[in-house]
Amino acid sequence: MRVNRAVAIAAALSCVGCDSPPVDEAAAATHSHAGGGVVTHWTESLELFVEYPPHVRGVASEPWAIHLTWLADWKPVREGRLVLLLRGPGGAREEIVLPAPASPGVYSASPTLTESGTWRADLTLTARGADHAIPVGQLEAFASEETLPHDEEQPPPGLIALLKEEQWAMPFEVAVAETRRIPNSIPVTGEVTAPARGLAHVSTPVEGLVLVQGPSPAPGERVREGETLALIAPTSLDDSYARMRADVVEAEREADRTERLVAAGAIAERRLEEARHNLEVARAAFEAVGGIRSADGDGGSDPHVYRLRSPIGGVIADRHVAPGEHVAVGTHAFTVVRPETLWFVARVPARHAEAVSEVRGAWFTVEGATRAHAADRVVSVGSIIAAGSRTLPVRFAVANPGGVLKVGMLAEGHLLLGEPVEGVAVPTLAILDEDGLSVVYVKVGGEAFQRRVVETGPSDGSWTILHSGVASGEQVVAVGAYQVRLASLGDVEISDHGHPH
Repeated sequence: MRVNRAVAIAAALSCVGCDSPPVDEAAAATHSHAGGGVVTHWTESLELFVEYPPHVRGVASEPWAIHLTWLADWKPVREGRLVLLLRGPGGAREEIVLPAPASPGVYSASPTLTESGTWRADLTLTARGADHAIPVGQLEAFASEETLPHDEEQPPPGLIALLKEEQWAMPFEVAVAETRRIPNSIPVTGEVTAPARGLAHVSTPVEGLVLVQGPSPAPGERVREGETLALIAPTSLDDSYARMRADVVEAEREADRTERLVAAGAIAERRLEEARHNLEVARAAFEAVGGIRSADGDGGSDPHVYRLRSPIGGVIADRHVAPGEHVAVGTHAFTVVRPETLWFVARVPARHAEAVSEVRGAWFTVEGATRAHAADRVVSVGSIIAAGSRTLPVRFAVANPGGVLKVGMLAEGHLLLGEPVEGVAVPTLAILDEDGLSVVYVKVGGEAFQRRVVETGPSDGSWTILHSGVASGEQVVAVGAYQVRLASLGDVEISDHGHPH
């Protein structure tokens, strides 16, 4: 059943701007409603969100719902000893020790306050080898039920509730808006390509049979420059290949004959030197086009085979021939690419072509991914506007140590121009496009959010400056914003009180 948690939400919204960035001694934000309260507070490592009921002197209260989240991964505290210390008028004191959470992230306590008046509440979590002090703030203990306040605030319009249990169950992260300096930028599209000498298509210069017994590198395997990719037994020799093969055979015969004549003293030794030189030249010419002899063990039963070599060192991107396959002249056999450094070719609209002289770098994302890749080395700037697309190409070198980028990927990004400008910035992932509007979701309480339409400015891919909508120090949903949007549309179920305890 969907129930409006008006009381808790109203309390949370009353603390807009009270949630502090993660520092040790931030002031706790507390608001009482009908005698109870809701508090959201950050320390360096934890977020506290606690809902506590009204307290009457000498009467055990309804359970407190104490929610604790690790800021490192925005996941619930699953173990650890929690101490709730309450100090009241006249030295009154109550200490409740909770050895473990009742459920992941949730501790529960029902204190009995023995004096009416203002009490101070503090928490200490012992977990992960340290004691974490978490201030809760002040609360009121009433003399009797008759003195409890009865007026409850109604939630302001547009407030979005997303329970802690729902936040913990999905990828979720909050970041603090902060002042940054980011250069102006131009939006561009483009693609990932290989440098001029970073890609090689290897084709077969002869017709023949790809030998079964021979090298057979598979896609993804590394090869060295000059390494044999395949052996081909020619079945229909072209004139040049046949002629060079015949030249080698003839040079070998002449060298053998000359050596015998020199040994017999029939001719001068100078003739043997000439014959050996001619043999070396013939062999070099034959090997230059891939020809080899069976004497090195690669040729099998056929005395002459063609060696298909890689012209560059890199990784086999594609293989189009298989052992035993008959190939024609010009068959595309292999594609080899050097993946360590690729190019991002940005297509700059003609209206921005004049500004490319100020380019300082670029960032881009590729299709199907959200990770931003940085490029700060300009390889070249085109000098001609393409007639069809009306764009100017600008090439950037991009380091690709993990091989994430692939040649041929389409990309979208920004060119960074001129000197940086200063403004309030949020993580780029926090900004959603909703029907053409740029929107962020601001966290105003442990389970309360607001939708803000913002005006975006320069972006470096990771952070984007906002000209309006968010103030420095406010917390925005950096991961999980879409799920908060679904909650605003009523697609997230909210049960009575919202918590299974």
